[in-house]
Amino acid sequence: MKKKLDGGLKKILVFFLFFIFSFKSSYGSQILDYETEEFINQILEDIIKVNKINKKIKFKINNSNEINAFVDINNVIHINSGLIIYCSDYVALLSVIAHEVAHIVLNHIAVRKKTIEDSKKYNNIGLLSIIAGSTLTQNPQLIQGSVLSTAVLSNQNIVLSKDQEMEADLYALKTLNLLNTNSKSIQTLLETIEQKLSDKGFSKDKQRISTHPYFKDRILLIENFKDNKEINFNKNYNERFNYIKAKFVGYSDNEEVLNGLNEPFKSYAESIKIARNGNLKMSLKNLNEIIKNNKNNFLLETKADILFSYGYTDEAVKFYKKNLENYPLNYYSKIRIFENIKITNLSISDTEIIFQNNKDLLYKYFNNKNVLLKYIELAQKLNKEEWLQFLNFVLSINNIKKEVFEIQITNFKKTKNRDLLQLVNIIQNKSL
Repeated sequence: MKKKLDGGLKKILVFFLFFIFSFKSSYGSQILDYETEEFINQILEDIIKVNKINKKIKFKINNSNEINAFVDINNVIHINSGLIIYCSDYVALLSVIAHEVAHIVLNHIAVRKKTIEDSKKYNNIGLLSIIAGSTLTQNPQLIQGSVLSTAVLSNQNIVLSKDQEMEADLYALKTLNLLNTNSKSIQTLLETIEQKLSDKGFSKDKQRISTHPYFKDRILLIENFKDNKEINFNKNYNERFNYIKAKFVGYSDNEEVLNGLNEPFKSYAESIKIARNGNLKMSLKNLNEIIKNNKNNFLLETKADILFSYGYTDEAVKFYKKNLENYPLNYYSKIRIFENIKITNLSISDTEIIFQNNKDLLYKYFNNKNVLLKYIELAQKLNKEEWLQFLNFVLSINNIKKEVFEIQITNFKKTKNRDLLQLVNIIQNKSL
């Protein structure tokens, strides 16, 4: 192993390691990370249970440094990586998510969308995700503001009303009371956002005239709403959150937050950063020490990601498998293992077993290029012509015109292969 890497190679490794974390599947800027998803799902379950919500709430994690969360017009909650990085504990993140849940259950998005349609002020449907969701764009006219959530401010664009935002704030605070928890971290998050807005030139006067409640008003609301006498701070949740936060910090360039982390989370973030800077040996030395003294099995997945980014595929697969033993539903580790199966020397019977045993990946991640290519490789060895035709069709879907797509889907639906027909139906339904 080389002790030093040239600048170009270091840049490639930094990009590739972050790529593995952020894009374990082909989903644009969405971060796919099982540990984070499981934790947010747990938080959502708690919010849903105490509020007696009878609907499934979906979310996505976005790769963005902005301290932001929003709900889109499809009622999907978007959570930015920057928000996770700047929450000082799990309660702050829970509060933001509860605020966004409020927008969904209180029907704020539909109401706002109807108002927009009725007023006919916005004839570009593409703006709705910004208007309804309070997201931040690269448009210099739109500046981020937030409390327990986000806000987009502009002289030309009106977002969710102050009443709706305050209603969502109250919902979030009531949720904290139902969970018997609270934290100074919520106020700290608001103060951080306010300061960052000020650093960008967004004065307090501009905040006062925005369509969203003023920061001080919302902080006062928090201070005057602590009805719960006993605070139930979940230490297990917070430890899990701190590992997740440290991982996100490690993959970012945020020295400010990294320096403020406690151990072992600071060392964890630093081990990722060191790997990104091209020093694999030092990174693994630090990470192995953390693994030895901690029971978090997701550290093994991070180690696998780092090894994989440096080209140590076989070693990485071993650690992905160890993680999978504890988390059998971690599809991202399963994909990494599957796409690196070497089938050249496998017997036909073993190849068939692999083909059959990994169909769940194909059905769930049919738009993952690596999964498709591996299945094409398997189908070629097994001479599955019908599968080959369809898999190559799926691989080229983005370059096919709608009418051609519909004709070919109709033809493939004539198949007598039930497994293949299931995939055909999944892809047809996703395209509708």
